[in-house]
Amino acid sequence: MSTQLDIYQQVLALSFEMNSTSADTGTAEQLQTALAGNLGALLTNAAFAGTDSWELAWGPVVWQSPYSNVTDQAVAVCYNETQNYYVVPIAATNGHSAFDVFLEDLATTPAFMQANPTAGGGNLSYGNYVALQVLLNLASGGQTLSAYLGTTASTTSNLVFSGHSLGGGLAPLLAYALYPKGTSGSGWNNVYTFPTAGPTTADATFQAAYNAVYEPVGTSGYQRWNVNQFNGRDLVPHAWSTCSDSVGPNLNDVTASIIGQNFGMYYTNTNMAIEVEALRNMAEGLAGGGSNPYEPVNNYKLFTADQQNGQITTNALLGAEILYQHVTAYIAEFGLSTLFSAGAVESTIHPPLLSLVRGVAGTADLRAVSERRSSAA
Repeated sequence: MSTQLDIYQQVLALSFEMNSTSADTGTAEQLQTALAGNLGALLTNAAFAGTDSWELAWGPVVWQSPYSNVTDQAVAVCYNETQNYYVVPIAATNGHSAFDVFLEDLATTPAFMQANPTAGGGNLSYGNYVALQVLLNLASGGQTLSAYLGTTASTTSNLVFSGHSLGGGLAPLLAYALYPKGTSGSGWNNVYTFPTAGPTTADATFQAAYNAVYEPVGTSGYQRWNVNQFNGRDLVPHAWSTCSDSVGPNLNDVTASIIGQNFGMYYTNTNMAIEVEALRNMAEGLAGGGSNPYEPVNNYKLFTADQQNGQITTNALLGAEILYQHVTAYIAEFGLSTLFSAGAVESTIHPPLLSLVRGVAGTADLRAVSERRSSAA
C-alpha cells in the first residue's frame, strides 16, 4: 500500500516529469504528444496521486528553437481537483539542447543582461530573459498561459509555479511576470512558487521586488512555499549567486577538500581540487567576477547530502557526484524513490555548469592556470 504524497512532494514530482522527453527527438507536436502521455501516466499513478484526483489542464507545450528537433523548453498546467491546486511545472535544462546549455544556462555575462519586462523587476541574465519571453508566448488550444490562468483564477484555488534546476530559476521569474503583486489582486486564493535547486537568474533589484511579494510560507522541512530549496552540496543553486548571508548559496562555496567530505563541497585528490577551483573560476568569470550582480531570491538550505563516491579522483566521478547531488539526493530527501529511479531522472536533467566540467582542460593545464593565479596574487 503506497503512502499518500503531500502536495509539496507532488509538485516536485511534476517538476521532474516535465523533463521526461529530454532524450527524445521529433517535431514540437510529436514531443508534446509524448510529454502529455508521460504526464498523464504520472497523474493517474496511484503512487503519485494517492486518493487525489489530478488532470492535465493546459498544455503541455513544447517549444523548439530554429532547426532543433529536441525539447528546448516545456511548460504545462496540472490540476489537483481534490486539494484545489493548479501547478505550473517548468522543464529543467535538456542536455541535448544547445539552446538550453549555451544560452539559457551560460549566457550570464552582466554586460548582456536585459531589463525585466515587468516594471521594477531589475535585470535578468540574457539567457533567462530569452527563456522567459518563450514561456510567456507559448500557447495551447489558442490560449497563452497568461490567458488560461486569467480565465481559470478563483479565490478558492491555489496556484503554484514550480521547477527544478533551470526550471527552479525560471519559476520565480514567470510567477513575477504574471503576478508582480503576488497573491494580491491575482484572483487566486494564493499564488505560490516552489523552486528547487534553482540557479540565480537576476540582480538585487529583482531579488528585493520578488521577495517583497512572495514571502516564505511554511516552517517545516520541505513544506515551504516561495523559497528556493536546495541541497548544500549541490553545485547548481550556487550559480551564479553572490549571496553574502550565512545560509544562502554562493559561488565561493564551490570548494574541494583533500582532507574529507566535511571540509568542502567535494572531497577530492589534489588534481581534482584544482579542477573544482578552475570550474568555480570559470563560473565567476561568466557572472562578472568582482562585479557579479546576481543575488538569489528567498532561499532555504533544506539539507546537505553525503558525498556518494568516496574521494573524487577523476572527471567522470566529479560529473557523477554533481548529478547525484543535483537530482538523486532530492528524490531521496522528498521521498520520491517509488516514483523515480535515480538513473532515469539523472539522464533527463543536465545541471547548469556540468558542460564546463566535461569541457575543462587536463589537470596539468589546470594546475598551470592555478599557479599563474597564485603568482599573480
